[in-house]
Amino acid sequence: MDKRINQKVELFFQEFKDNVKARIVDKKSPEELIQYIYAYNIIQFEKSDFAKRKRIKNIVPLNDRCNALRANGDQCTRRRKDDNVYCGTHIKGIPHGEITNKKSLDIHKTKKVWAQEIRGIIYYIDKNNNVYNPSDIMNNKTNPGIIAKYTYDISENKYDIPGLFGK
Repeated sequence: MDKRINQKVELFFQEFKDNVKARIVDKKSPEELIQYIYAYNIIQFEKSDFAKRKRIKNIVPLNDRCNALRANGDQCTRRRKDDNVYCGTHIKGIPHGEITNKKSLDIHKTKKVWAQEIRGIIYYIDKNNNVYNPSDIMNNKTNPGIIAKYTYDISENKYDIPGLFGK
């Protein structure tokens, strides 16, 4: 918030200084310059300048969630530690118990992806028009990130990614 306000004030003053400098260079009379300075519009702040940005929550897939129960009886929403069924907090202990419904946890969907050259760059794509994060694919992550959607033009036999290339 402070950064946005400081940036807005700095921009306002820079614009003000440039305008005053332009008036001086135009050799306006001192009276006109003083009148211009006093008539100059003051800086305006909006409600959005003072508002905090919303935090973006990272949603953990169901099969990667900790198996411990929270105090309210729901499943813990944190990601599991490497080769454990609990998160870092619940490795130390599970005071409210463990979930018993494991049917939904062991669902692993494998998707077939292939390397495709699009505009001279190799991307990993699937049949659902998803473009995956190459580092996630190379590191064999269980849930690779989708970075964009691709389009395929049958007539030209050409792939394109409008989201990345600004079409």
